[in-house]
Amino acid sequence: MVYKKRSVELRHCQCTVGVVLIILVFASCATRPDVYKKVDGAVSAASYEDALAEIEAAQTIPAGKKKPKKPIYPEKNTILLNLDKGMLEHYAGKYDASYQDLIQAEQNIEDAYTKSVTQDLGSYMANDNVKDYAGEDYEDVYVNIFNALNAYHLNNGQALALINDLTAQGGELQVLAEKYSQDASKAKQFLDGALKVGGTVFSLGTVTWPDAAQVTFTNSALARYLAAVFCMADGNKDMARYNMFELQNAFATPVYQGMTVPAALTVSGDRGSEEGALLDIPAGKGQLNVLAFTGLSPIKIEKEETFLLPFLQMLALKKAVVKIPNLQQRPSVINAVSVSVQGGDTLNLELLENIDAVLTDTFNGHQSSIYLKTFTRVMTKYIVADAAAQATVKAAQDQGGNVLVAVAAGQGIALAAKKGLDATEAADTRSARYLPSKAYIGAVNLDPGTYTITVNFNDGSSVIKTVDVKAGAISLVEAVCLK
Repeated sequence: MVYKKRSVELRHCQCTVGVVLIILVFASCATRPDVYKKVDGAVSAASYEDALAEIEAAQTIPAGKKKPKKPIYPEKNTILLNLDKGMLEHYAGKYDASYQDLIQAEQNIEDAYTKSVTQDLGSYMANDNVKDYAGEDYEDVYVNIFNALNAYHLNNGQALALINDLTAQGGELQVLAEKYSQDASKAKQFLDGALKVGGTVFSLGTVTWPDAAQVTFTNSALARYLAAVFCMADGNKDMARYNMFELQNAFATPVYQGMTVPAALTVSGDRGSEEGALLDIPAGKGQLNVLAFTGLSPIKIEKEETFLLPFLQMLALKKAVVKIPNLQQRPSVINAVSVSVQGGDTLNLELLENIDAVLTDTFNGHQSSIYLKTFTRVMTKYIVADAAAQATVKAAQDQGGNVLVAVAAGQGIALAAKKGLDATEAADTRSARYLPSKAYIGAVNLDPGTYTITVNFNDGSSVIKTVDVKAGAISLVEAVCLK
């Protein structure tokens, strides 16, 4: 009779653990990278219309059929859907559609920061994939920049306002460091609480994680350049001077290490009376500016690490698996861009912004808090599993069971729990896939008129554009090669 009772209790414990783990496993599911294969192939071939068609087909529910089981962008990834579509639409020259999608992405990013606490608590129980994707700060930055370019092409009057959201005093670029500091503090408080279980304060011993990195990206040369161009278009030369001054300062920050200010954007003279090619177009001439985007920026991948938790009793639980997101670079074959202008003028473009470096800097700014939160979540799960396994051993012993059998049963439950718990862990590797890697710039003064220009990339590909150059004005042309 005692044996039956003990068996029922053991089966009940195993069943309860199993149900919880099944729920957590389903909660841990994330979009697999292979679902982007067709879209990525179209992007590599510069077939942006085809890439958009692939996304649309994957997200559309055919008439009379159920929703696809594995859409490219599940509901929790709405921000990424709008972000990726908006970028591809921009490259395809669909500036109005891109403007609408990027505006929606930015609005959703803002909303996500203040969304219900329920999702945040869920991420501590399962993993960050249970939450609606909130967007990375670097994504928010480039949403503004590319939407400013959309607004410029649409001439809707919003270009400078969108850039000012980033660069103005107290703008988004200036609050990143403070925000990440608060994130790290919250994660540390959660860890301190998790280490206090039933009145016992556990010690982590030799467990370490990355120190909080300081965000150094507080001034974007690309944003300052566009602000200066937009100010010149509005006839506000004083504000253009200010932005050109700040552009020079941006190159003094660590993100721009090893780079120099492009010749077309250098200025000289005292503060407030700077002179330079962009600020002083010769009388009777117009200035052609070519902005080229190349390569693809880093994306997040999952990295596994194993930690020892010596304070736990069950042998099976003393090694914990932690899965955290890391940035993976996507090397580009493009490292040189030149422009041939109808009539014989040729210019080599210079690197204006290393977007890879910007992403790395801003991501590293909160990598420590991600690491801390993930470790805390895993450790808490293991502590609960350890306590449940110990309780099983004690219950069996209290009922007169064999000590070795009881311990073996407890270890078996601990091992099963570990496998299930590890399966519930998955790094949040969601990220925008179609941000460029580099931004190049060049400028030349021309007589007024209509010109055909050819933007040449060093892989042999080229983009042909037609542009109107007007006296005393700046004409801005974009070209893209994401190889």
